[in-house]
Order: sequence, then C-alpha cells, then structure tokens
Amino acid sequence: MIKSEASLYAVKYNHLSGHHITDHCHEEAQLTIAVSGTVRVQTESGWWLALPGMAILIPPGVIHRAVYPQQAELINLHFNFGAGNSREQQLEMFTVSTLMLELAREACLLSFTNVESPELSLIRQLMICQLEKNVSQSNFFIPEGQDKRLRFITQKLKNTPGCTDTLSELAEQSCASQRTIARLFLNETGMTFLVWRERLRIIAAVEKLIAGESVLGTALDLGYQSASSFTTAFTRIVGDPPRKYTRRCKSIMFDCPMT
Repeated sequence: MIKSEASLYAVKYNHLSGHHITDHCHEEAQLTIAVSGTVRVQTESGWWLALPGMAILIPPGVIHRAVYPQQAELINLHFNFGAGNSREQQLEMFTVSTLMLELAREACLLSFTNVESPELSLIRQLMICQLEKNVSQSNFFIPEGQDKRLRFITQKLKNTPGCTDTLSELAEQSCASQRTIARLFLNETGMTFLVWRERLRIIAAVEKLIAGESVLGTALDLGYQSASSFTTAFTRIVGDPPRKYTRRCKSIMFDCPMT
C-alpha cells in the first residue's frame, strides 16, 4: 500500500501461459514492465499488448484486467506522480531503457524489505524522468468501441483473429447493416474495418511468433493466403519482417534476465 506521494512499491511476478487476472483497479498508478513473454492489459476502451522491453502505465482508478498468452516475467511498480500531473490520466506505453529496468529491479529489492527508504523516493523521481523520455508510439493497441453491435464483432474477431467473414457477414450477425458497422468502426475506433482487422491479426501474430510458432503457420492461422502476403502486412505495420522482429524480441528477453 502506498503511504505517501513520495512512495513507490515494486514486485516481480512470474505467470504461466494462460493465466489471467480479473477486473480490478488501483489507488495509485501502476507501471507494468514486461521482461519476458507478453501481457495483454484490457480496459473498457480496448486492449494493449506489451512485449519484452515494453511497459504499460495504468492510471489510478482505471478498471483493467490482464491476460498472459504465454509464460511471462514482469515487474509491477505502484506509485503516485503528484498533484496536477496529466500522465496519471491516460493509459500509455513506454520503451524500457536499461536504466528503467535496473531501477525497477532495485525497487523490487528495496520493496521486499517492507521498509520505506530514501532510495525508493529517489527511484520514483528517476522513474518519472525516464517515463517522460521514453513514450512509445506503439501500434499494439486495439480499440473495441462502445456500441454493442460493434463490440459483438470486435469481441468475435479478438477471440478468433483468423476469422475470414466479410464485413457484410459480420454486420448481419450483429443485426446491423454493413453501412452502419462501417460507420461505427470509423467513428469509434478511428480505423476502417479492414485496417482494424489487419492490426488485430498482426498483434495476434506477434504473440504467436514470440511463442515459437513458424511464419507460415502463423500466416495461415490468421487468415492470410501465403507467408509472403503476411510478411508484407507485418512489415508495413511493425516496421520489420517477422523473423527479424522475432529475433530482436528474443534478444531483449535474453539480455534482460531476472535475478
């Protein structure tokens, strides 16, 4: 429990594949650092995927849940930013620098003693400085919208990202017209249906690739006709081809061992 504005508390977790944590919220901000594996943080507005070397900041009072598609190691840090800091108002993703990771590790050790220390106050200040410098423009967020017809579709596709139903077929299943669903996607997610579905598939692909699945198997599972068409889409959204990106993620996992 945070006792003062200057306090910080950190704890390391190891979660098995398939583990999930139900809806809850915190009185203070929570920074979740993914050390290995992946973690989905889901809120009412959508869900974020944190990969190794990334962190998600969850503001105080925001109801969220966590899902671990594969075995994962993470560090959760709980602290307050201080009065008037707008960073406590929105969920954000960050790149984890070497300094940020080492600060989190040290905070875990100090928190384990269960004694408030001057070092924790200093770590909190340094961590806030790191967050100011390492905001990530991540594509790994999927908005779900609010309209119940739209959420019927987004939930279905999230559960089965390889689904090849057309927009017309999905609209019929949701008891709405194709025009209505197309408008809802644009208005409530900021993306067209095709752009939204492709981003969803690429995020699902990242999880599969990091878990060790092949490029071809991942492509076919997610509704692509070939590995080449999948690679083209993946590179356009992520910035690197699937194999190169996977190697980079695994090297981050290897370079960030927990002690």
